[in-house]
Parts: sequence; structure tokens; C-alpha cells
Amino acid sequence: MSNKNIYYSIYSEFYNINKYRELKSVVHHGNNRLDHINRVSKMSFYVSKKCGLDYVSCTRGALLHDFFTVEDLSRSNEKYKSFLNDHPKISLENSKKYFKLNEIEEDIILTHMYPIVKGKPKYIESKVVCVCDKLVSIYEFFRYKINLSINVLILLLIQQ
Repeated sequence: MSNKNIYYSIYSEFYNINKYRELKSVVHHGNNRLDHINRVSKMSFYVSKKCGLDYVSCTRGALLHDFFTVEDLSRSNEKYKSFLNDHPKISLENSKKYFKLNEIEEDIILTHMYPIVKGKPKYIESKVVCVCDKLVSIYEFFRYKINLSINVLILLLIQQ
């Protein structure tokens, strides 16, 4: 079976849940939460599989790391810090309502915000998701600025 087929066989369990599909309508990093989760989970899948880790748990944990339907708060909001600290716990509670989780998956969900929040990852799979989440988030935060800069540069070059 190809890596793509393996990934989508893991993913299909999640996408069949209506509450999970609702993440498509929640704003997250300037896009939607489901797209963010998909980027993180695909990257985590390929890294963990290539490294010979528990890629199923790694992918499942990544697919659930931001499983909550509350809109993101802006950094200027006074509740932003508590939002950063609380959302892994909310994601874990939501995940347990719909899915059976193992210890690795629970740790991934709870520690994906390390070092911003307390709780160091216990498993290498948790560390993989933590790093992949940071890389994807950086991409998501800056892609619009980069795309805008490139478009402005192209317009300036065309006008010369």
C-alpha cells in the first residue's frame, strides 16, 4: 500500500465524524483549523514513518491536536494566554468523546504547544508533532505576507 493510501486510511476514521468536519469552518492561522490539522498530520506522518516511529499514533495525535471548535483569539485579547494553555486540554476532552486514544496520542495532544505551555513531550512521536506544528504554523502565519510581497514585487517589475 502506498504512503498516500496508508495516510488516508488513518484519516478516514476522523473525517467521518461530523464534529470533526466542523473544524473546516473554524478560523485558524488565517485559514481554517481542518486545513492546519491536515498539514501538521501529513508532515508528522511522513517524518514518523521515515524515522521508523509509531506513525499511526503520531498521525492520529496530529489529527487531534487542535480538535476544538472555539475561534482563535487575537494576541491583543486578554484571554489569549489562557487560550494557549487551555486548548490542548479541550482538544483532549473532545478527542476522548469520539475516539479511543493510547498514551502516545494523549501526550501528543497535551504537549503539542511545548515550550509555550507546561508539559514536556514524553514520546519522540510527541516531539515530531510539536515540531511539525511549529513549522506549519510559521508557514501559515507568514504565507500571506510573503505572497503579498511577491505580488507587489511583480507589479513593480512589470511597471518598469
